[in-house]
Amino acid sequence: MKILTLFLTFWLCAIAGGNGLAAPIDFEGTSGPKTPAKKKDDEIRKALAEAASTRVENIVQIAAGGNHTVVLRKDGVALAWGENSSGQLNGTFGKDSSSPVVAPAGPYDRIAAGGSFTVGVKRDGTLWVWGQQVAGGDATGKRSEPRNVPIAGHIADIAAGGQHVLVLMTDGAVWAWGGNQFGQVGDGTTVPRSTPMHIGTGFSKIAAGAAHSLAVSLEGVLYAWGNNELGQVGIAKLDDVTTPREIGREFASIAAGRNHSLAIKRNGSLMAWGDNQSGQLGIASASPQTLPVKVADGNDWVVIAAGGNHSLGLRAKEGLFAWGANEEGQLGLGTTTNAAMPTKVEGAFVSIAAGGYHSLARKDSGIVWVWGAQPSGKALSSPRAM
Repeated sequence: MKILTLFLTFWLCAIAGGNGLAAPIDFEGTSGPKTPAKKKDDEIRKALAEAASTRVENIVQIAAGGNHTVVLRKDGVALAWGENSSGQLNGTFGKDSSSPVVAPAGPYDRIAAGGSFTVGVKRDGTLWVWGQQVAGGDATGKRSEPRNVPIAGHIADIAAGGQHVLVLMTDGAVWAWGGNQFGQVGDGTTVPRSTPMHIGTGFSKIAAGAAHSLAVSLEGVLYAWGNNELGQVGIAKLDDVTTPREIGREFASIAAGRNHSLAIKRNGSLMAWGDNQSGQLGIASASPQTLPVKVADGNDWVVIAAGGNHSLGLRAKEGLFAWGANEEGQLGLGTTTNAAMPTKVEGAFVSIAAGGYHSLARKDSGIVWVWGAQPSGKALSSPRAM
């Protein structure tokens, strides 16, 4: 017993900081008074714990908002950084952050980033929103703290727009609420909605732009509604649309940017329409398109993302491409020159996200790479690992 006691004393001294000093410990588990060394050790442990809690690793989902970023770790912790003017990072009004902070109310299964708010589906199936209040259950003012938005059923996916939210349920139903000035909620009105409105059934995909919405049915029919000032809904007449309007058939996936739209057809071809002032449609022209047009050649597009005025796409064999606005280096090409056609970005990625002026991508290892506008004020024109 004497030998065991001496060994435990030596071990406790070692983990206390390696200086041979430790706070008195009785072997019933009660600590004695803390020495300066012990207090320092506690501070170090606390700092290490905080660093571990915000470590950007084992990422399974990424999302880019207007000027903020949210990523989801495998353990359900959501991390956010960037602008925080509405509390979109952690549910508290405060300063912008160039380093990750833990998002509130987790753990989560799914995340989405809107204009100035964030949406998350917790592991218990409940839906939460924090940041700008228009997407938090009230059509006026701001609300920073997390708010549960009641919705019946099981959630399959979420999409966050400029000031509105779409929710896809596992039974194929779509619900929406938030800002509705242009009919982007899709309930046939232009009245802001503070609670989820049932939009339709039989859907498999959803996407939300600044003020327009997209959805694909189980049969591959593409629907769009909301602001159509620049043709982003996909109909020739530039009128706003307040209920889902059929745009085309044989579609597989969709993405909605500020005022443009992207969609992959079932044969792997890529289509684009809407605003094109910065070349975000990828058609070697700056003319807006009111109807879907084919982007480049090839039928191997698998993943797409639409940002403010830029676009990203993954091809099955050739990897990541980017095109459109590039004033902040958001294309990741090492320059700040716009690109009117899809241009190769170096790196092997499995998922992508495009924000207002920034982009991010995830590798299969769970590591996240970022580029474009950064909270520090120093933009990155090439991808950099977090």
